[in-house]
Amino acid sequence: MKKNVIKLTSALVLAASLVGVAGHTYASNDEHGYSFTIKPKHANNYSGERYRQTTNTNNKWKVNLQSSGEGKGTITSFWLDKSGTRVSNTVDAKQGGGSYYREAYSSASKSYVRLGAENNNYSTNGYTAKGYWDEETN
Repeated sequence: MKKNVIKLTSALVLAASLVGVAGHTYASNDEHGYSFTIKPKHANNYSGERYRQTTNTNNKWKVNLQSSGEGKGTITSFWLDKSGTRVSNTVDAKQGGGSYYREAYSSASKSYVRLGAENNNYSTNGYTAKGYWDEETN
């Protein structure tokens, strides 16, 4: 009888731990592509939305500007956006400069966010920006 209780208890503990692991989603460092026009005169443009599942504001988002129609080594400003509201500080990403990581505001937690972008300087010209981003990296 005592062995059966121990076996049953062990089985329940194992099952509970497996459910806990299976029910928890872990963030990963992904590379979701974007390509959009950076509009003239600081007008904003946005990528598609992605779900930011974390509540930890230290879980950073990233952006990488791989190519810019403005030219090699130029800068574009990026941020996380939620329904027309910035939910992170901006980052000035240099074309070819690698990935840039920033913290998000708590208002970006457990919600759909998108990558916002604009030219870092006032210009009457638009250009295409391409690269990748991730709404949460760890």
